[in-house]
Amino acid sequence: MGAVMFLMAISTGFRPRSSEERNQMLHVLANAPRVVALTAPDDGWAAACLRISGRVPVWANDSDPTSCERTLRRLGLPGLGHEQPGGSLGPNQVLRRQAPSGAGVLPPVDGPLISVVICTYNRARMLKEAIASVKNQNWPCEIIVVNDGSTDETERVLDAMDDIQVLHQANSGKPTALNAGLSIAQGEAVLVLDDDDLLMPGALHVLGHSLFSNPALVAVYGDSVVFSRDGEDEQYGYWPAIRYPGSMCSASVLQQIPAATGATLIRMSAQQKAGLYDVRLQRGEDMDMFLRLSQIGPMECVPLPTFLLRDHDGLRGNKGARWSKKTTEENHEKYIHYAQGVFRERWLSYRDDANRAEGFGWALGLWERGLTVEALEEVQRWSGPHTPSEAWIRNRLGLPSQIAEPREALLIVDDGDEGSLEACLFRHASNRAIYVDLEVPRDPFGKIRLHWDGTYVARQSLSEQWIDHEGPFVLRVASDPGWEPPAFDDLSMLPDVPAMEAVRAYAHIVGWPEPSPMRPGLSTPSTPLLGELRACRAHSDAGHHLRAIAALREVLRLQPDWLGAWWLAAEVFERAGMADRAESFRSRLLNLKQLQQVA
Repeated sequence: MGAVMFLMAISTGFRPRSSEERNQMLHVLANAPRVVALTAPDDGWAAACLRISGRVPVWANDSDPTSCERTLRRLGLPGLGHEQPGGSLGPNQVLRRQAPSGAGVLPPVDGPLISVVICTYNRARMLKEAIASVKNQNWPCEIIVVNDGSTDETERVLDAMDDIQVLHQANSGKPTALNAGLSIAQGEAVLVLDDDDLLMPGALHVLGHSLFSNPALVAVYGDSVVFSRDGEDEQYGYWPAIRYPGSMCSASVLQQIPAATGATLIRMSAQQKAGLYDVRLQRGEDMDMFLRLSQIGPMECVPLPTFLLRDHDGLRGNKGARWSKKTTEENHEKYIHYAQGVFRERWLSYRDDANRAEGFGWALGLWERGLTVEALEEVQRWSGPHTPSEAWIRNRLGLPSQIAEPREALLIVDDGDEGSLEACLFRHASNRAIYVDLEVPRDPFGKIRLHWDGTYVARQSLSEQWIDHEGPFVLRVASDPGWEPPAFDDLSMLPDVPAMEAVRAYAHIVGWPEPSPMRPGLSTPSTPLLGELRACRAHSDAGHHLRAIAALREVLRLQPDWLGAWWLAAEVFERAGMADRAESFRSRLLNLKQLQQVA
């Protein structure tokens, strides 16, 4: 991926998914047979989810499978299978099953050794399931289990197992146990798995490939499936990891843990630089480690489910201080008790090197931990004008804000894959009013308050109906953050057609190359308007003026009241030496602008 690695989450080649689609996929992963026929076109997302869950996707529709196959290979997963399917997956993720549900393992691959460290205390039954999920991985890995003074049958269960390394120690708490496991780990990367959680069969395939293919990354993380079991009844939910660009991770981790630790693969050299887990943190040790890792280098997301997080009411903490996670108030109190002092220390250590976004992240993190005096000290380091997000944080602290009215508006079409919108905003949103046309309804930002406040709508045309701004406008597309055509003053320069068609149409009006599609093979078919615009621009640039005028007439027939067409007509007739015709279209534009100013 080269230079784009720092601009966006790891590229997958498929579009983002809505919450509804993800929940439909959870049902599929819980019920699918081992071999599943894809009877509807797939951009690779469904096939990748199936592969990671231990299923074999088989292509069974008339569309071209090349893009899907390439996506699987790019993610480090096996390609499409050729076995007899036991069920099928149709449009809208509708699963039809002829064989019983089940999963297998992925084919073995060669790769650097990964250490999986599991700390356990009195969870023998769940622990066996956690270890089995690691043994199902077919990436080279070692399993290190630290028994933190369990008093149930854990010691007997572990000593009876083959192919794992076991450390028994007196009960000292999770951070101490983690450090003991890390002290003997030999892998080039490490994943910390809780004793009550599970890895999907293809987790290390996709995480390992993503990490070792990107030498500058200190960690990669995937999405989590949250599940609970009550007898035969199972319930599932989806927890997406943060899609922010790696260059933003040092600010974003100050407000929200980017992913579950069991969904996170850390480069061992980065782990060693970050140091051991802080033994004072019986709660919040994972957030502290993410914070320290973010100071070393970028971390990025593989936007696929790799991990099963068990939701249960078991006790947490060491033997001397146990509490239930479901007792919300007590759980929060424990977190504040352990995290407050350590977080303040980290702030004092890192604040001198913090940029503005990180500074406000520190301020909100300090305030949320009850360190209001320190939060006030931090925000007062950053003078106005303030962004709406900064004003929101300052308001929590009782401070007024100076918000500058942006002169320009940023209009983005979210046509890219996971993380590309966030990368585009990171690059272009500063000091601009923000309007985003989402390809699918989604919340890109999670709980983080350092995001870009604006107007976000799903599946709209780029008309004035949802945009409240008097130009100029800057038009961008998420799939190509480097695509930067000139600004325009009036939304009527965009035709009232579907968003990406309007984007491409505008490119031809101003003589700019069309944006490069990020998802090859998935671009929308060319419409008559775009075809005529392309022909008009190409003929005009080549000096074939009569052909250009013929194509222009078709454009004007299709969109007679479109200002962009008038703009193009003035240029085409001017190039053809027909100054009077060019002037007539310029006059139309001028008269309309004057009428708008009067109105």
